[in-house]
Amino acid sequence: MPDKLPFLSGILLASLLNNLLVPFAIYYQKYGFFKKRNKDFIGCNTWGIIMDGILAGLINIIAFNLLLEIRPRLELGSLTVAFVLGFLSMVAAHTWMSVNRWKIWIMPRPWHWNMAGYWHMISMTLQMSFLFYPLILILKNPFLWEKALVKISLIVITFFALCFGLSLQLMKKGVRIGKFRISNKPW
Repeated sequence: MPDKLPFLSGILLASLLNNLLVPFAIYYQKYGFFKKRNKDFIGCNTWGIIMDGILAGLINIIAFNLLLEIRPRLELGSLTVAFVLGFLSMVAAHTWMSVNRWKIWIMPRPWHWNMAGYWHMISMTLQMSFLFYPLILILKNPFLWEKALVKISLIVITFFALCFGLSLQLMKKGVRIGKFRISNKPW
């Protein structure tokens, strides 16, 4: 395990950069870092940073560790299925946000995405494909279910995915948890 730690830390860092860089760039464009600018621009919401930056990063680390455990060969058919499922999940998520009339950092108006929104579509498709690939391999090879780390990883990924889904539902309603307001309202 110690030899994996730097590599998994790198995966978390890459995920955090991917998921947080665009929101911070938007925040800088709206406010700057040292003085306030008053532009009419939709920023990120706090809970979105936690979901996209932290929860997605943790899920990516666990999925990558799972891939290290099962040591798969790359299979074009499985990769294609994973990519199609990743694309369909991205379409479903963005449609859900639009149907619910969200105004967020990637979508200033429902059904109208900005450049960050298009990046989010690409990034989400790739991340979801990355998550579907080990699942497809595990479903194709029942002997992988015998490994304890596979079972634990799938349980933890499912838990974080359910937290993510619950957060989306709470955002729709607008709930306060401590200092955080779970809402689709921007900064």
